[in-house]
Amino acid sequence: MADSFKELTILRNSNRDVDTKNKVGLFILVTLGISIFNLMLLIIQAIGMNNLAHRPLPTMVQLVNGKTIEVTSFEGKNRSPQLIKDFTLDTLRKLFTWQQHLPTTATDDPRHPQVDPGVPVESKSGKLLIPTTVWGGSFGLADRFREEFLGGSIAPLMTQLQVLQGRSEVAFIPLDIQDPVEIKGDANERLWKVNMVANLVYRATSDSIEKVVPFNKTIYLRSVIPPSLADVDAAAAKDSKNLARVVAMARSSGLEIYAIEKTGAQDTKPILTNTVPVTPTPATPGVGSTSSR
Repeated sequence: MADSFKELTILRNSNRDVDTKNKVGLFILVTLGISIFNLMLLIIQAIGMNNLAHRPLPTMVQLVNGKTIEVTSFEGKNRSPQLIKDFTLDTLRKLFTWQQHLPTTATDDPRHPQVDPGVPVESKSGKLLIPTTVWGGSFGLADRFREEFLGGSIAPLMTQLQVLQGRSEVAFIPLDIQDPVEIKGDANERLWKVNMVANLVYRATSDSIEKVVPFNKTIYLRSVIPPSLADVDAAAAKDSKNLARVVAMARSSGLEIYAIEKTGAQDTKPILTNTVPVTPTPATPGVGSTSSR
């Protein structure tokens, strides 16, 4: 019996030694796994730091209005979707914001805005005045479309509404703009269309009730060669009516609008003679190629 107890004791001690060895082995394996994992993290971090160290610094340029932007390389006539949307909104906001006063700057007293003297443009009834911001934004239009857009409809309508006399004002309110879609054009052209939902809010000074006119349009754009901003010197950059500065500002994105159609136009380049805005009545200043929708 004593021998049996002795054998059981030896067997129990042997099992304890085996358990201890198993735990030590498991600990070694876990430690090795953690070490390998940490090594992989260090390698990934080293690769990331190496890529960051060898990445070329972004090229920054300052526009004539003092805004700094990053320059990226792209195919000569290609334009990014965000650039197209930003250009479209900025241009239409200038074209369809009609008011008597000039936009205030950092040095202006907002309580005493400057009266806009206007800029003359040719129309069928002679030279008519339009707001300076509208004139500046119009250089974002194709030449022929710009001439028909301003002289054929906008200038006569503003004269009728007496905008520069302070009798009425119009505000452009964008509601939604879709991503641009590239459409077919000539071999050497890059064309896009952008569907946009917006409102034009009209108010006459003699009537405190605003009138909202839907402005749901398809905007047609094409890429152009942007003017050289280096041609605009520091003195000209401060002149809001300097032609070189105004043109450079309006076309710095390398885009122009060549037509505005009602939403739902086909994916083909529209006939330019059909894109002249229709002159509305003073009570409802809608602007568009055929209708406000």
